[in-house]
Amino acid sequence: MDLKLVGERIRRERERAGLSQRDLAARAHLSQPTLNRIENGARANCTLAELDQLAVALDIPVRLLTSGNPVHSRVRVAARANDVVAEEREEALRHTLEVLELDARLDKLGTDTTQQRKLEGYLPVPDEWLPQEDQARELAQRVRTALDLGGAPIADVDELIEQLTGVDTAVLRLPQTTDGFTATDPERETTLVAVRACDVPERQRFSFAHELGHLLWDDGAQVHELDDRRTPGERRCDAFARHLLAPEGGIKTWLTAENLPEDFHVNERTVALLARHFRVSFVVILIQLELMNLITEKQKKDMRGPTGAQLAQRYGWGPAYKQEQESAEAVRAPRRILERAVEAYRRNIIGVRAVAMLEGRSPEEVEVRLREAGIVPSPPTPKFANISRLAARGLAKG
Repeated sequence: MDLKLVGERIRRERERAGLSQRDLAARAHLSQPTLNRIENGARANCTLAELDQLAVALDIPVRLLTSGNPVHSRVRVAARANDVVAEEREEALRHTLEVLELDARLDKLGTDTTQQRKLEGYLPVPDEWLPQEDQARELAQRVRTALDLGGAPIADVDELIEQLTGVDTAVLRLPQTTDGFTATDPERETTLVAVRACDVPERQRFSFAHELGHLLWDDGAQVHELDDRRTPGERRCDAFARHLLAPEGGIKTWLTAENLPEDFHVNERTVALLARHFRVSFVVILIQLELMNLITEKQKKDMRGPTGAQLAQRYGWGPAYKQEQESAEAVRAPRRILERAVEAYRRNIIGVRAVAMLEGRSPEEVEVRLREAGIVPSPPTPKFANISRLAARGLAKG
């Protein structure tokens, strides 16, 4: 056993739990100098009893300290990011893997009430020989047809993803350089789509739609680039997200319903109202209008600039947009995994810190909320010694 690696794992798990060395040492009934030496790999040896005490204090299996986490080594990850550095990528990956690691751990603990729905396949994708914009438009239309959406706005993109594909979705606190992650555990055939909690709700929705494109084309791990370049696969998924969230047919229907005069010219207010209707960015609508030959490239460039928050204040939905910003900034755990975790907590199989990690709240706050909902851990089941086995073992030694 590599004690240096063990020490690094203990330190990492301690920091994840938000504990100081003094806090963890007290919980594990060790002295702080002893824990410091263990974390630094300075101890000549570390007993299994000490590791077990630390694992119990951290509310994790002892094997995570002795052998590391197998989920981390096998998970395939694709990130929608820009100008990301290795340290920030690892930080974003850590948040995503924590959720998948807990889900895998719940499998082993016997909480199998809500497994991820497995599908034999998603929608058939358009022919690769088509231009990318046409591929994106066609696939978006197939999604809308499959879910009977017509040209209407999509209320919740994350729920659409779960309904269509069966994979889990989440909003997590990720570095600003990372818009989203799609992580797949091939051994468990489990996928998690996570996007960043931020104050731009339309960007969050676009990130979810973008990741759905990668899921449907099954190209995420191959085409994502963690630098400032946009690969063809990335651009194709951007186009898919545009057509999914703001379909050309839906835009035409909206414009017709407004009873605009024949000599009407698209202006900022019209674009802003369209963006509000479909809950996408101002730029997304500008691009769609140009594709529909309703504005010129020059008009598109001239109108670019205002943010969603600025437009909301100009045209009358400022307070509603503020509420949407607050919602987009909140962590949203994958519903299926959170349900499993709460049930495991109720059965006294896991501690409250695991549920708190999913909800992005403090353990104390989560414990209060669970108690108010009538969810408290069951009393631990007493374990009785097998007297016959002990007696046989004693006789064998004799």
